[in-house]
Amino acid sequence: MAGRIGRFEIRRELGRGAQSVVHLAWDPQLEREVALKTLHYAPERGPDTATLLAEARSVSRLRHAGIVPVFEAGEENGTPYLVFEYVPGRSLAELMHQRGALPAHEAVTLMRGVLTALGAAHTQGIVHRDLKPSNILIDADGRPRVMDFGIARRVDDPSARQGLSGTPGYMAPEYIERREIGPQNDIYAAGVLLLELLSGRRVHREADPRRLLEHTCTNAVTLPPGGAPIDDALVAIALRAAALAPETRFGSVDAFQAALEAWQTPQVEEDSTEAARPGAMEFLLRRMKHRGDFPALSESVVAINRIASSESENVGTLSGLILRDFSLTNKLLRLVNSAQYRPAGGGQISTISRAIVVLGFDAVRNIAITVLLFEHMQNKANADHLREEFLRACLAGLFARDLAARLRIRETEQAYICAVFHNLGRLLCQFYFPEESQDIRRLMQQAGCSEEAAAVRVLGASFDELGIALARSWGFPELIQRSMEKLPADRPHRAKNAEERLCALAACANEYCDAFSQLAPAERERAMRAITKRFSDAVPLDLKGVGEVLCGAAQEIEELANVIQLDLKQTHIGRQLRQFVEAASSDEGPRPSTTEIPSTVLLEQSGPVEGAPQGHKAPDAQALLSSGIQDISNTLVEDFKLNDVLRIILETMYRAMGFKRVMLCVRDARSNSMTGRFGFGPDAGELAKKLHFSLSAHPDNVFNVATAKGVDILISDIDEPKIAPRIPEWFRKSVPSRTFVLFPLMIKGRPMALIYADKDCAGDIRISEQELALLRTLRNQAVLAIKQTG
Repeated sequence: MAGRIGRFEIRRELGRGAQSVVHLAWDPQLEREVALKTLHYAPERGPDTATLLAEARSVSRLRHAGIVPVFEAGEENGTPYLVFEYVPGRSLAELMHQRGALPAHEAVTLMRGVLTALGAAHTQGIVHRDLKPSNILIDADGRPRVMDFGIARRVDDPSARQGLSGTPGYMAPEYIERREIGPQNDIYAAGVLLLELLSGRRVHREADPRRLLEHTCTNAVTLPPGGAPIDDALVAIALRAAALAPETRFGSVDAFQAALEAWQTPQVEEDSTEAARPGAMEFLLRRMKHRGDFPALSESVVAINRIASSESENVGTLSGLILRDFSLTNKLLRLVNSAQYRPAGGGQISTISRAIVVLGFDAVRNIAITVLLFEHMQNKANADHLREEFLRACLAGLFARDLAARLRIRETEQAYICAVFHNLGRLLCQFYFPEESQDIRRLMQQAGCSEEAAAVRVLGASFDELGIALARSWGFPELIQRSMEKLPADRPHRAKNAEERLCALAACANEYCDAFSQLAPAERERAMRAITKRFSDAVPLDLKGVGEVLCGAAQEIEELANVIQLDLKQTHIGRQLRQFVEAASSDEGPRPSTTEIPSTVLLEQSGPVEGAPQGHKAPDAQALLSSGIQDISNTLVEDFKLNDVLRIILETMYRAMGFKRVMLCVRDARSNSMTGRFGFGPDAGELAKKLHFSLSAHPDNVFNVATAKGVDILISDIDEPKIAPRIPEWFRKSVPSRTFVLFPLMIKGRPMALIYADKDCAGDIRISEQELALLRTLRNQAVLAIKQTG
């Protein structure tokens, strides 16, 4: 070892890394000890002393108690070196090696000191880019001092985006993949570091550097297993900082620091009647954590939220997480194949991965967390109230989602989750504090006070405050947290942005559902009119529209209840829903809807239908339908015979969709009836003679509904009790099929023909949205052909 580097006398080695050696040295000019670091570049890179000196000049201007300053930089025999202040003590790496996991409050105190130092650097446009335990010194007073800004780059320096600099395991994914440099790089490294402080284990344990970099870019950070229990709220803070997507992390180190400060030293605000009550909140959260099932629920919700909120997360990560839970997997797949979440991509969804691809991360996140909550709440001693609260929350979510769709608001899935979790505090209080929940209800009745006031008197905090605290600890986005706050009593103004729209939708949906589930019919109508008036600016919808949306949500909640095996008829809210839907149906009179024909899906309104697996549909059904449409288009511009065009259309449907039979019925003007003419499939000729029905009789059977209203109808099962009365007797005697679909051909509002297609087994016809659009195009081409031939 050389006795001197530049003017500095080398005394001993302090530490050694892959690309550097740190020495204790003596500066004879200023008569002080310094830390001198020599850097050894790989041969293919070569030293870049000019860049190093520029960096040193940038860092030397940093003046902060938590930053080890750079005194100067130089070069000795082609080897660049940096000179730092010498800080007696040990590095954080040495401390972690000696002690393992640190107590939570000690780890947070250290991390807050590191973040304060990083914040000072970020305000001057400097990013550390190599934050790790060995680059943090613990001085004699136990304070962290961040060092080695030697590879730091200014955010606006283009040269910083070339190559890779730093330590694998602490490099941010966006830097590895796209060389993006900014404060978010340091926030990611700080999040990883906090998890390691808390667990005493490395977060990234892959030994091979190349594989470690690939793993960092594709896998979300998780808390290393095997350690002592750690507070869920603190883990959620660390995981948010280390999220894959930079936009999902804290917006700044100041925000990260504020979250840690709030966790460590909650402050009671001056107005204790309106502000959050941290003391009571901490007590409530501790009681919940003592329940063995709460940490398991929290871990799952935090993980799902983290993955779903990351745009860079892959499908495999979320699907792998859900697949760990067999019950959750089965129920989620049943739900995504129900009419409520009827897939747009076609075909039965049989894997979680495909559910994510078809429905998107947000929708699958919402379903998974909804099912998780219900599975978590199987408490026999408190089952009745839990079912009511769960169903009311889900109804509010479905109502908000459908309301958003009706108002043409894009954020339908966000509206669902905001509305469901608007009353998260009430829901979980009912589960964890059933006696206190009963006291709250009793106090409301005896004292005539509001629910909020009663909750504060009994729990020390309102349901809203409890719910928001839980949402924060579970990693829900701030938008959802804000949507859980009660709106002021005055009339909400017209929303100016997506955040205000979702807050208004969540509040509006929950107020409607509260009125619906808690009030008698006469009081309910008055309350709903008042809600409609109050939200007329923020959620413009008349009372009739509200009723229609509520009827749709009622149907969807019935499907959800069936999937999770909950008997809706045994619940108060289920009985309220049935009464409301029946009253709405009688008020509006007969109409072709899923309320009037329960096991029928009107394709005009509901899109594709999923049933039992079916093996005969062409694997390239859409391609075959599209090719047939093109062939027919070419035919229609030439001389053609009508029957030839109609046969091409029927054959296209038959080959693509795998129907057992496809038939054409034509209207006989003299007898005002439909009669089968021709088609494809077994015994098509014989069946054509039996397909005959009057257009003026039996207006409530499905054939007459289709031809009178001009709606496409799919009957999944003719023997389902609620649909059986709508199937005409002539059909049962003549046709062996239990499922069929009808496409009427209408000209000037009058039925001219009808395309009939069937299969033998109930639920065996499945039509995706794309296929439905193509089938309707074929039907429209048939109408055009009839018009052209007069």
